[in-house]
Amino acid sequence: MSHPLSSFLIKVHSRCNLMCDYCYEYNCGNTSWRQKPREMSGEVYAKAVDRIVEHAARHSVPSVFFSFHGGEPLLRTPDFYRQAVDHARREFGRHQIEIEFGMQSNVTLLNAEMARTLEELNIGIGVSLDGPEDAHNQFRVYSNGLPSYADARAGLEHLLTPEGRKIWGGFLTVINVERDPCEIFDHLASFLPPSTDFLEPHGAWNKLPSGKDTPEDTRYGDWLIRLFDHWFHSDRAAIPIRKFDEIIEHLCGGHGSLESFGLEPVDLVTIATDGAYETVDCIKAAYPAAERLGLNVFEHSLDQVLAHPMISMRQIGLDALPEVCRQCDLVHVCGGGYFAHRYSPENGFRNPSIYCADLQKLIRHIQKRMREAVGA
Repeated sequence: MSHPLSSFLIKVHSRCNLMCDYCYEYNCGNTSWRQKPREMSGEVYAKAVDRIVEHAARHSVPSVFFSFHGGEPLLRTPDFYRQAVDHARREFGRHQIEIEFGMQSNVTLLNAEMARTLEELNIGIGVSLDGPEDAHNQFRVYSNGLPSYADARAGLEHLLTPEGRKIWGGFLTVINVERDPCEIFDHLASFLPPSTDFLEPHGAWNKLPSGKDTPEDTRYGDWLIRLFDHWFHSDRAAIPIRKFDEIIEHLCGGHGSLESFGLEPVDLVTIATDGAYETVDCIKAAYPAAERLGLNVFEHSLDQVLAHPMISMRQIGLDALPEVCRQCDLVHVCGGGYFAHRYSPENGFRNPSIYCADLQKLIRHIQKRMREAVGA
């Protein structure tokens, strides 16, 4: 049985002011963004809200989440966000449906006016930062090659105030296995973020991620193990690392909140600037047009999106996985790995993650550390 959709990645802008080397949107071979409008129009946004209200009301969904996304969402103006939030709250309020808002940003464009607007509207904001200045600037650059850390650091200042911290969601960091994980974490932790998250660069079986020489090597798992031990035994263990918290939650038999772990049905869909419904955004790194469902807000309901095979695959748990995953004792934790990392031309997405060896090593290490901690 399908699980209704309740989380929506709203692509309010299709362009970005940065050109990060590892970006799935612009630097992994997918050029679909060139055919999209730069900005989501008011008409598209209003129709998207109508479709989501319709779906939530039909399925008695008590609350929904909008993640304003890009490109870079701060390319839109404060007035856009005031109107967008007011409109959505009004329409969802008519059906007594709660709505929350967030965004992910490089914060190079975050100024005092925008920060006040986000605070007034209670729009949470996650910050993409890859560590100390030299580490961040290695890949996170402007299109002319100039570094972005100084501008990101200036934007971050607006979130380090008492008011700013109320909306700051934490850091999102892309792993660079050439860098010391302890140094990276300590720099991020120095800002006392509410959470941190570390993401592997996107890749697949036909296109290995940067820094991974073979599917069997465990450079990313080893990097994360070193980070885990540093974090677990430090006085900064109170700062959540979402990947580790998620693994621990599943090892303890619980249910997580990230789509990259566990077998729970995924309730997220993307809406592009032209109103097209799309699957998970970073699937664009797998192959050109991988994100396309052939459906849009003007002609199709979200129930039709829910019935699409690419959405169904992310809701059926074990049934979407190959036999090697189904027989693994860790499948309830890793869930086969992140959907976008499972692709091969031969089997589509019915593969383990290209990071399977890394995940197995990491999860078993955390499992061992947990048993040691409780004396088991």
